Amino acid sequence: MRSISSNMIQQLKSKFPKWCNDTEQGKYDLCLSNDLDSLLSCLYLQQIRGYQINYFYDFSNIFKAKNTGKQVIGVDMALERGKVWDNHITKISRTDRVNPNSANVNSVTGISRDNYYTKYCGSTLLQIISYHNVPMPESREGKIILLAIDSTFLGYFNNDFRAINRSWLEQLELFELLDILDSGIHKCEFYRVKSQYNLDAPIRVNENGILETNINLAAMQGLFEFPLSLSAEQFKLTHTFENTGRYELAKDKEYSKHDINGLYSMALTHKNKFKFTMGSKTVY
Repeated sequence: MRSISSNMIQQLKSKFPKWCNDTEQGKYDLCLSNDLDSLLSCLYLQQIRGYQINYFYDFSNIFKAKNTGKQVIGVDMALERGKVWDNHITKISRTDRVNPNSANVNSVTGISRDNYYTKYCGSTLLQIISYHNVPMPESREGKIILLAIDSTFLGYFNNDFRAINRSWLEQLELFELLDILDSGIHKCEFYRVKSQYNLDAPIRVNENGILETNINLAAMQGLFEFPLSLSAEQFKLTHTFENTGRYELAKDKEYSKHDINGLYSMALTHKNKFKFTMGSKTVY
């Protein structure tokens, strides 16, 4: 029998880092990245654990609002060290090491370039909802938005990947979202919400250090059980990086991410492509 709300099966949940179970309210700061998956993930963690956004990482720079002295959780970013909630594939070779503090189904189940097409192809947000057994939005529109973030829905509409897509949603016990997909919904509905709410627009820090975005957060108010807004804090640049970019891998050649010195974050974007940031420099 299906559970009414999502609840990650215990076997999978037990593979996640122990810090995920820390129930102390407000213990950690959050580091936001530049998209809606990260923002909604942060807002859910704020509601669940009382964590606040105090850092921003746009994959070229790091910004900070306040000196709190708290440990930081990176949200929707594939950092090589430190606590993160993430969904990226962070192993080029099957023998590459993963960040042991990464709460990421792809990391804890050993997904790499070698078995790339068995990956969890969904959002960081859905993992957080599953792990913490958070009730789904009541409205159909809210559920469609959840499936549209990071294009989680796409695998369902691809005959080669539908079974894998279903398997991951079942493992995360996101049955209400599977019901939406199984309802006969057309793919254009997901593109409609992407367009209507401008879901894929980036988040950035403006010249005054204030977060801004063209995501239509106002139009989504009421679809979730908390206000949707960016932090109003002023952020200051603290770190830049010597090198950020993308790299294409030769199909028949073996690689390891550990050959890259000073690697800060790295994620496969396709089976033979990855993006990375390296060489952190302190600004002040």
